[in-house]
Amino acid sequence: RFFKGIIPCFGNSSVLIRLNQRRDKRQQNMTAPKKYVKINGVMKLNPEFKKWREAQLGGKPASTVITVEALPIVSSMEDYKQLNEAVVVYAEPEIPLAESTNATIEMMQEPEISINAGMTADTMVDELGSIMNKYEVPMGLMNKLMMLSEFQVLEFMIDDSGSMSVGKPQSRWEEAQGRLKEIIEVLAYVPFNQVEVIFLNRRNRISLQRQGRDPKSFITDAYRKIDAVFFQAPLRDNTSLRKSPRFFHKKSRNQYCSLVL
Repeated sequence: RFFKGIIPCFGNSSVLIRLNQRRDKRQQNMTAPKKYVKINGVMKLNPEFKKWREAQLGGKPASTVITVEALPIVSSMEDYKQLNEAVVVYAEPEIPLAESTNATIEMMQEPEISINAGMTADTMVDELGSIMNKYEVPMGLMNKLMMLSEFQVLEFMIDDSGSMSVGKPQSRWEEAQGRLKEIIEVLAYVPFNQVEVIFLNRRNRISLQRQGRDPKSFITDAYRKIDAVFFQAPLRDNTSLRKSPRFFHKKSRNQYCSLVL
């Protein structure tokens, strides 16, 4: 009687598909190849790991590195651990972290710093490492990211002139939107004071502050505001220099960090 009750459930094709997907995912996670190997005497990203990772990502590229000559990117403490595990296999000494990277990691474990980034001292290094690994940002740039908190405002100016509508399959306008969201995602995991997004022509302004939120909550709100403004197509007139003098004039280098997209 018990088996009669559960057989119809597992006879459902959608249930079987989900079970198979979970099984396959567990198998993939269990059989991950080593990330780093030596090829012709040089440490490289393991081609087998690259294939495995692309399967995990549904066919998307596993790395932004397109040349075989390039050295592997080490983005997180987990990467660093795996790199040294690979080095030890070849009976070579472990690779030390740069002094600036060590100092930055120690700084991120201070409660005051981690709270300003919406995380705890125990998790900040790993969470920032995870997002840096996603975009293949080298660990050595951690200290540069932490320095952004020295600016009062991180300001982004977006070109919203008619030429931004050009481009296939993705327009320049859509690309700018995507790039801005990627930058905001990384910024969500480091301390900052304020982010301002302005446009060359329109009067719209996006103002973003941490307000005690964790990175995911901040990102959700930031994406909502960005998508709402980018929903309006670029202006058709080419008056893209209208705000440029105001944008660059009398901005203190100690207070503003500005970038044009």
